[in-house]
This record gives sequence, C-alpha cells and structure tokens, in this order.
Amino acid sequence: MISLQSLRDKINDFVKSIKDIDKLSVSQDSTIHRLLALISSENFGDHTNKEIDFFSNRYDISSKLFEIYDNKGCKLSARLLSQEGLQIFASLLYLRVLISIHQGASEIHRAKYINVCWKAFDKILLPDFLLAEREQLNIIQDELFKELPVKSLYNKTLNYHPIKNDTQIDFKSYKILPIDILFYEGPIARAYLEMLYSIRCKPRKIIHLIEKRDLVTKKTVGSFLPSFLRYKYAANIQSQKIHHWPQYLFRTQKKLCLKVFEQLQQALKIKQSDLLGAVKLKPLDKYSNNIVKLPIDSLKDPNLLSAITEQNSSMYLFTGGGIMPEGFFNIKDTQFIHIHPGYLPDIRGVDGLLWSTMLTNYPSATCFFMNSGIDTGDIVNAVFLPKITLPKMASQLDNKMIYRLLYSFVDPWIRSVVLRDTLKSTNYLKNITTTHQTIDEGNTFYFMHEKMISKIIKGLLN
Repeated sequence: MISLQSLRDKINDFVKSIKDIDKLSVSQDSTIHRLLALISSENFGDHTNKEIDFFSNRYDISSKLFEIYDNKGCKLSARLLSQEGLQIFASLLYLRVLISIHQGASEIHRAKYINVCWKAFDKILLPDFLLAEREQLNIIQDELFKELPVKSLYNKTLNYHPIKNDTQIDFKSYKILPIDILFYEGPIARAYLEMLYSIRCKPRKIIHLIEKRDLVTKKTVGSFLPSFLRYKYAANIQSQKIHHWPQYLFRTQKKLCLKVFEQLQQALKIKQSDLLGAVKLKPLDKYSNNIVKLPIDSLKDPNLLSAITEQNSSMYLFTGGGIMPEGFFNIKDTQFIHIHPGYLPDIRGVDGLLWSTMLTNYPSATCFFMNSGIDTGDIVNAVFLPKITLPKMASQLDNKMIYRLLYSFVDPWIRSVVLRDTLKSTNYLKNITTTHQTIDEGNTFYFMHEKMISKIIKGLLN
C-alpha cells in the first residue's frame, strides 16, 4: 500500500503539472480552489474533514460535481467541475480512504469512503499515479469485509424480531384502518396492499397517484385521448414500466422466483398466496372500498398538495414515487408513515437492504413518521429480521439481475412484514408511541457500488 506521505507528494506533483491551474480556480469559493486548499496536511489530516465530506456526499448521490457552490451547499453554476478538478477530487477521496485506515476509523466510515471512491474511480479519468491503486482499493475492501459485521450494530441484531406464524385474525369482517394510502404503483405498494388484505385490513381510502408524463421520456402520455381515457391509459403505461423487471423475472425465471417466495414464506411467515397476489396486479377496489384517482406531474404537483390538504385525513401511508416535498409536512394535523428498509437511525438512505445485510448480516426495516429530512422522523417500530438467503439457482443470473430480483420481491416484503408487525403492536394504529431521532445521529448511505454489491450477493448465495 502506498504511504500517506508518498500519496500526498504525488498529488502535489500532479497539481504542479496542471497547466494554468490558477485559471481553473475562478474564485476562492470555487470547488477546485476548495479542493486545492485540502491538499495540505494541515487542512486534511482527519478522515472526518467536513469539506471533503461535503463534496463526497454530492458526488456519491449524482456522480457529478459543479464548478461552485454557495455556503448552503447549493450549486451556483450549471457548469460541471473540470476534468482536472475531478482528478484532484478522486485523489483526495483515495487519500481519505488511507487516512481512515491509518486513524482506525470505524467499519461504517470506511465502507462509505470505499463506496464513493469506487464510483469516482469508475467515472473519472484518473491521473497515472492512481491507476495502480485500483487493485489496492480492491484489497482494502476485502480487508474491510473480513472485519464485518459491525460489532455495535450486530449486538442489536442478537435479539432480532421473531416472526410468528400467526394467522389468527381477531375480527370477522375487514377492519378499516385509520389511514389512507398514497398509492404509487410498484412492487412496494403492491406488497403493502396484499399484506393488509391477508390480515383482513383495508385502508379508509386509496389515493391512486397516476403520472401524467412518461417515466422515461417525460412526455405527456395519451395527449391524443379524451381525459376519461387518457388517465386510464397513463396508469396502464406507468404500471407496465414500473413492473417491467418484476414481471420479466417472474415470466422468464418463474422457478427461481417461486424458490425465493419459499424462502420468504419460511423466514418471514408470509403466505404463498400473498406473494403471488402481489405479482398479479389486481384491481385496487379489491383492497379498498374507496378509490380516488389523482393524475399528477410528480410529487411536487400542487394539485397533490391541495388534494391532501382537502382530504381531511390525519394519517397516510407513503408508498414511494420520489422525495416528498417539504410542504406536505406543514399540513396541519397530518402525518405520513413510511417504512424504510434499514434500522433507523443507524442505516438511513438508499439501498438499505444491502447496507443492512453487509454491516449486520441481517435485513432490517423501520416504520416511522416522515419529516423534511431523509429518514430522520420519529420512529414507530425499528426491527432486525431473520436472515434471508437466495436459492443457489440464482447464481445463473448476473449481479444486475439479482439486484433487480432483490428489489422486486425481497425488499418490498421486508417492508410489508414490518407494516404487519406495526399494525399489531399499535392496536391497528390506535395506540402509537414514538422514539425521537436527532439529525446528527446515525448514518446515511447512498447507492451501493457494484463492487460491494457483488460481495453481498455472494454471501446471500452461500
């Protein structure tokens, strides 16, 4: 492994070799100027440095950096950072990985640093001195995995939530829950509906959010049709595109999918009929006596905000569709429940199923009330669940398809099991108690790089 000082020297030499470096640094507030300031050991001697963390998080989310940001972290220019600036940035990310090892950083910190470093190494034209470090980064990742699971998190899994094979229902007809569902078509929403139906529960209302624009092209769908046909057509197109991979997998890998269903049935005590039911895409009126169709441009559509404000409902189950705009959390006496596939506050962000499995060896999920932050609202029910493995026949698929398999069938039902448990533990939402989160506690993760995903998939297959 290259030494810290040697790497610093190589970075400094590289910067000196860049022609007209001063012209690239357009102002003291520019991204490249701020990155150059980090190169000195005085400014970047700690892996928790807030400046590199700022740029790292932005790149982790979008694989982009812009030329300049304001003091609130908002971009002030539409121009992307120059290639030279990105090369400096990639060098600093790798330097942070080495610093974190030298300083004995936690497994969680190192995992996050390695993850974004892989993203930079994939997307950025690296300077010559970094090319040989790709293999070293791979070795560093392997060493990290040998140290997992994270002890502090693993200790929380020792009392993982027992799933009882309890099919007894304490009421004869369907119980109407004090909640409306913001139904955004997808595997998660379908799993929720099937789970509720299986325990003889129905929401007061299903608000069916129909995207007026194509999910890919962003063009208005069915503009040539009269409105009463247009939105039915739009809903059909939306369903086809969102369910493409689940339907494709079930059609082409039915035997494998059924084996996955058997694993879920055994581990999470889900009826086979419910698992199959979610795939069938049944009419929504099977799940509720009150269906409201609401065409929207996106979750930012003011018509959606107005509709919810006028609904006079106090509680909604959010099923996805994007990031909920902050204005929704200002509606008086209205709360939004969400189920996150990770143990809050320890595992926030995206790819929660993978991060939870990687860091603890167990899947987890949390039911919580949403607020303007990302997974930072008050917790209703956070649990670790029994281990889930994949059938060995899944190894015939490449990692991308296995990833789609996990998010088509496993992730939705992990969430749904926690929904079921939350209903029973709160007397069907009548007696809810919460635990407050603070913004600064916990860890936020972003999309996991394929290098790490492949390691986790290998573990799930074994």
